[in-house]
Amino acid sequence: MISKIKEEIERAKTIALISHKSPDGDSLGSVAGLGQALMEMGKEVTLFVNDKIPEKYEFLAEKNPYVLYKKGMGKNMDLLFVLDCGQASRLDYSEEILNEAKTVINMDHHMKNPNFGHINWVDTDISSTCELVLELINKLKLPLNYAGTTALYTGIVTDTGSFMYDNTAPKTLRAAAELLELGVDKDRIYREAFQSRNIKEVKLLGEVVKDLTPLFDGRVALSSLSQEKLKAYDLDIQAMDELIDFTRDIAGVEISVVLKEMENGGTKIGFRSKNAYRVDSLARSLGGGGHEKAAGATVKMNLAETEAMLIKALEELLQ
Repeated sequence: MISKIKEEIERAKTIALISHKSPDGDSLGSVAGLGQALMEMGKEVTLFVNDKIPEKYEFLAEKNPYVLYKKGMGKNMDLLFVLDCGQASRLDYSEEILNEAKTVINMDHHMKNPNFGHINWVDTDISSTCELVLELINKLKLPLNYAGTTALYTGIVTDTGSFMYDNTAPKTLRAAAELLELGVDKDRIYREAFQSRNIKEVKLLGEVVKDLTPLFDGRVALSSLSQEKLKAYDLDIQAMDELIDFTRDIAGVEISVVLKEMENGGTKIGFRSKNAYRVDSLARSLGGGGHEKAAGATVKMNLAETEAMLIKALEELLQ
């Protein structure tokens, strides 16, 4: 596996890396972390995104030249890394890039990844794709600069919930320590990713929590965000990512569900769980995916229809 990836990197003159739709810290961090290492090698590298970068991750764009992908941009790429993408469909409109690049390397840590690349390195026992990228960088002895270490640490710390989630293992902490030793400004990363909430989001959070719907004797917390509410606070669908973790942390809640109405119709669903309950299978049954205790899906139903459907599905899951 490592030798094949090394051969492809050495052979390639042009290399692209791409994030998934609605990018999170691990998606943006793995693209920038590996991309910076490849740039340091002297390769011609393009860091593609296919969606707006969330406000809390805009600091990564200061040192990383992310480019919004447009049709045909991958045609001259010898090598494409698709990072942190559990399914090709998560690339959304940019999925066509898989047919444009000559060779596709799929690096990921999500369960049920269908191995859609020419080379696939999928490790479901690792905390994040950023941790996997760091392993690759170390094994290939690639150079790593400040922008790269910052990006990788951001992905690890956000995908582990500041090392609180059960995907945190001893090797995860060793990876984080290695990056800290290289001079990562962890204080800024925490400040930007966790301590710089938009005041509009905080106000809307209060409104949504007030209308929170507890279900099944308080074991499920269900929240909905309509386009009307988002627009009233001048927010888009990428806002309020913390809501799902906030409601999951309520005493007695086993599963937290957040529904977001999409502008073009349909509903985006987020799941979080704790203790013995798995939500990944539920997400996959709806065409989505994710991890055992953190998953999501998008359905072509309105908020009311989605809520009714989920109540039935959750009743079966909790039996």
